Amino acid sequence: MSFPLWYGGMRLRGGSGFLDHSPIDQHTRQARAWLQGRVDLPSAPGYLEIAEKDGRYYNSFPPTPGLFEAPLVLVFGRDTPSSLVLYVFWVAALAAQFRVLRVRGFPERDALLASLAFIFGTNVYVSCVRANVWAQGQSLGYCLAVLGVALVAGNTRRGIAGPTSGYALLSLAVGCRPLYLSMVPLFLALDHRTSGRALLRAALTGALAMAPVGLALAWYNHARFGSITEFGHNYLPWAKNLSTGIFDVAYLPRNLYHAFVRWPDWTGGWPPLAFDPWGTAFYLNQGILLFVLWGLVAKQFDPLVKWTAAFAMAVIAVGIFTYEAGGWRQFGYRYIIDVIPAGFVVFAFAYQRFNRWMLAAFLWSLAVNVYGVATWKDLPRPR
Repeated sequence: MSFPLWYGGMRLRGGSGFLDHSPIDQHTRQARAWLQGRVDLPSAPGYLEIAEKDGRYYNSFPPTPGLFEAPLVLVFGRDTPSSLVLYVFWVAALAAQFRVLRVRGFPERDALLASLAFIFGTNVYVSCVRANVWAQGQSLGYCLAVLGVALVAGNTRRGIAGPTSGYALLSLAVGCRPLYLSMVPLFLALDHRTSGRALLRAALTGALAMAPVGLALAWYNHARFGSITEFGHNYLPWAKNLSTGIFDVAYLPRNLYHAFVRWPDWTGGWPPLAFDPWGTAFYLNQGILLFVLWGLVAKQFDPLVKWTAAFAMAVIAVGIFTYEAGGWRQFGYRYIIDVIPAGFVVFAFAYQRFNRWMLAAFLWSLAVNVYGVATWKDLPRPR
C-alpha cells in the first residue's frame, strides 16, 4: 500500500519520477557546500528561504537532512533522489511503528492498519510526499523519532541494538526539528518502564549517546551565527522585519484558529473545496489524532509514560502555535506532524486494538489527503 501512495502522491505534487529531486533543496545545497569545506552557501536564489548575516548566506534549517544528502551528492550531483530517500525512511518508520504496536499486544492486522494511519492518515503524507526543504526536516524528524521510540520501548537487547541507540536517533531527530528535545523524558520513561533499565543508567547512557550530535549542533550554530541555539531563522528576510520576533504569543489566535477551527471553502468550481494555505482544522485529514487526544485524557495507562508524553506534546504544541510562519503554504496543518511521534506513544499505550471507528477515521483522512495531493497545484496560491 505504501509504495503506490508515495509514488502517486509524488507525481501528483509535480515530481519527475522515481529519482525525483525537488528544486526547493536547501539541504542539498548545504551538503554540496560542506563537501567544498564551507558552512555558508555560495548563493541565495530568490525563490528559496536563505538566511543572511554579515554578507554571507546560510541554510537556516537544522542540518540533519544534509547529512543524508551528502553521500547522495557524491553519487548523483545536485539532483539527488531525495524524495525516494524520504520514502525509504517512511518504510522504516512503518516497520518501527508496527514493532512497537506488536510489543504492546496489538494483533497483526491492527498493528499494520494503525502504522499506515499514522503516516498516510496524517499530514506526514500530504506534506512530505516530495522532498522539499520543509518535508525533509519534518518527515526525517518524524521517522528518526519513531525509530528511536522503537528502540527504547520494550527492548531488552544490549549493544548497538539496545535502547541506547534510540537516544542517538532522537538526537538526529532534534537536528531536524529542535523541539523533539522535549521527548527525552518520554524516552527515559519508556526505557525504564518497558525495557527494564535503571533510570540512572538510562539517563547516563542516553546523555552519552546524544552528546556527539548535540555538541556538533551547538558548534555549527555558533560558527555561523555566534549562538549555540540559533539555527538561522531569525536571519531570514521576513523574520528581520518582525517587531515581535518569530516566536510570540501574539501569533496564538491566528494559529489556533487555523489549526482547530478553519474549515475549507466551497468554490463552485474546481477544485470544489479550497483549503486555506494558512492551514485548516487538523482533524479533517488527521483523524487518528482525535483518538490520541482521547487516549491521553480518558484512558488509564502507565502514568510515567502518560505524563512524559503529555509534556512532550505540550512543549511542541506551544512551539508550533507561537511560531509566526504557521506552516505557510500548506494543506491541512502541517506543523502538527511534530506532535505525532509522542502522540503515537500515547496511542500504543492507551489502546489494544485498531477498532472500526479508527479505521473509518483513517479511510476518511486518507481520502482527504489524496484529494490534497491531487489538487495541490490548483489550490489557492500565496497572497
